[in-house]
Amino acid sequence: MHPAFAVAGVAASLMAAPAGALTAAMTLHSPASTSVNPNAGTATATAMTASLLTAAASSLAPAAVPSPAPLAAPKPPPPAIPAPWAHTTLSALEPEGLYGSQEFFNLSATQWANAKIITKVAFERGMSPYAAVIAVATASQESSLHNLTSADNADSLGLFQQRPSMGWGTAAEITTPSYAANKFLSVLQSEVPDYNHTVLWEAAQQVQKSGYPTAYAQWQAQAANIVMAIINGTAP
Repeated sequence: MHPAFAVAGVAASLMAAPAGALTAAMTLHSPASTSVNPNAGTATATAMTASLLTAAASSLAPAAVPSPAPLAAPKPPPPAIPAPWAHTTLSALEPEGLYGSQEFFNLSATQWANAKIITKVAFERGMSPYAAVIAVATASQESSLHNLTSADNADSLGLFQQRPSMGWGTAAEITTPSYAANKFLSVLQSEVPDYNHTVLWEAAQQVQKSGYPTAYAQWQAQAANIVMAIINGTAP
């Protein structure tokens, strides 16, 4: 076949190629670079045909897509550390049962705050939730969970009506709720080491030495519900 006819055949085949490929091939095959000498021989025509085919194939090849960067391995979550009181039940807050009739009152935000301080101190001291119930019930009887800054009975002050004259601390200390709670719970631990198996009013009385020892019992159900709400996060 004549070289000119060979080139013409290639050009015809390129007409069927996509527009991008045809444009690339036509650019490469401009009159200045693709004029054929009839006397150049079959080898020259074959080389030109191969060049055109290579250019067309190159224009049809898809663009290289960069590989995505490898994703960093996710960090493992920290191990769960269950709180010592995580699985407390209401029955655990009344281990010796209730004694006598029970009383209740609606708590203000200040009273809830004081109950939370008492509960937090018991937790921080490594004591049981029942210790918090004993303390909250005691403060409910002594002050209705108010921090008494002036004495109605001798020099009794604070959440537990502790007295500076009886060695409970200074007036400033006793009227600091966290101090008062720590003082009460410290004496509870030393005076009633088996408090977890002691009836609430008896445990409270061994700390307070009240003239009305069983009065603490009437607040146990409310104190247990208060502490339970604080533990499970439903307290206001």
